[in-house]
Amino acid sequence: MTVSNRSLSRGLAIVRVFNEIPSPSLTEIATRVNLTKATCLRFLRTLQDEGYVGHDEESKRYQLRPLVLELGYAALSSLSLPLMAESEMEVLADAVGGSVHLGLLDGDEVVVVARSIASLETRKLVTMNIHVGSRLPAHCTAMGRMLIAQSEDIDAHVAAMDITQMTPKTLVHRGKLTKEIKESRKRGWSLVEEDLGMGYSAIGTLVQAGAQRYGLAVSVNTKDYTRDRLVAEVLPLLEAAANRLQRAFRHGKS
Repeated sequence: MTVSNRSLSRGLAIVRVFNEIPSPSLTEIATRVNLTKATCLRFLRTLQDEGYVGHDEESKRYQLRPLVLELGYAALSSLSLPLMAESEMEVLADAVGGSVHLGLLDGDEVVVVARSIASLETRKLVTMNIHVGSRLPAHCTAMGRMLIAQSEDIDAHVAAMDITQMTPKTLVHRGKLTKEIKESRKRGWSLVEEDLGMGYSAIGTLVQAGAQRYGLAVSVNTKDYTRDRLVAEVLPLLEAAANRLQRAFRHGKS
């Protein structure tokens, strides 16, 4: 790796710290990226000069500046499906009283690129702290399992994954997880029950937008929706929404 490439890599590593700690201190940043404080400070000053990072003199903490959001919005705008999906997801969220997420697979994680929550009048659950840009462990989300299910070699994919126990009910046995993901591929949908968070169940399917695959999932309160009810009542709505999105994407690109 050249000096310039290494510098870029370190700078990006520092920016990624803000995804884990919204307002980190210099010490926290240095610890996360395994660099000295002096080295981190040089990078942070460059980011400050370019307008990407701000520094609070009183708290001694750093914050991302709005210029970073412009990059994020530019990235999202290049993905046309999330923009098309907004109204469809809102209707679906209201219909089930839960939340709807659209995500992309990135390594062992799913990146949320669109999200809709049921209106207060129809909402039946306290939503999790998930937002556009959130990165979720793919193995314990309905979106993630459906996206992993599209792998050419599911066994190899699961074997190489970093599998974390998120709740007492998270499926962490690689053999059982592989079997479940293969079943998801056969039937065209995936279901998780309290794998990511206690009290939450989700059912997901695939949305194909050209060469890009997205996971589309509905999250609901486990107390309100049994597995059977999810499959009988929510799945048809989810699949219909996914089909409409795929058609809309094809027509929009034609």
